[in-house]
Amino acid sequence: MADEVEGNATDQTKLCRNYNDQVSVDEDDQVKTLKNNLDGWKKVLNPLYSVLMWEQPYYPIILVVIVTVEFILLWYFEPSLLTTLSLLGVSACVLDYAVPIISVKCFDSIKWTDVQERKFEGICKLMISVKKQACDFWISIIQLRDTKPVLYFVSIMSLLLLVAWIGNMVNNLLLTYFLELGLVMLPGLKYQGILQNCINQVKSKLGQKMKDN
Repeated sequence: MADEVEGNATDQTKLCRNYNDQVSVDEDDQVKTLKNNLDGWKKVLNPLYSVLMWEQPYYPIILVVIVTVEFILLWYFEPSLLTTLSLLGVSACVLDYAVPIISVKCFDSIKWTDVQERKFEGICKLMISVKKQACDFWISIIQLRDTKPVLYFVSIMSLLLLVAWIGNMVNNLLLTYFLELGLVMLPGLKYQGILQNCINQVKSKLGQKMKDN
């Protein structure tokens, strides 16, 4: 049984490593393939990217309003978990079907400029990079489990217990609201350098306290 588990972990690690090698070697092909797959979405992804990256000063307010209205509706109608998941699935299916059709009928392809094409290509590269980082993170988890099982067990259990305690202390809807809001605001915070500035300030204060002690 242990050999089987170890074999599965090794296979997963090899799979991620093979993916990383493929991305590094064939990144241009990956970008071209993704661009072709998202061709019907490109005229929607460009403005969505601009909003998420806060290219205008009022975009953060728009994001906060959208997320807040969404959770006000959830609070008012109080749908069950199964109903909420079903509605999310319906919304995803409708968007997947309707967006490419609307893009073709409502937007003139002649107006698509080289600047917009380069921006769309950058979005595709960013998506590939995020997927690669997620795979690298999974590899690090697998390696930690294989090399330091005690540290892995203690870390995972501590994290899960902390999350369980927070979930028990804070209202689930409110907690989900802050979680989604944080995820939506994270790209803009990172792109604008605000997140890095906060991290640097925390590191500076911690370093100063350690020196004082």
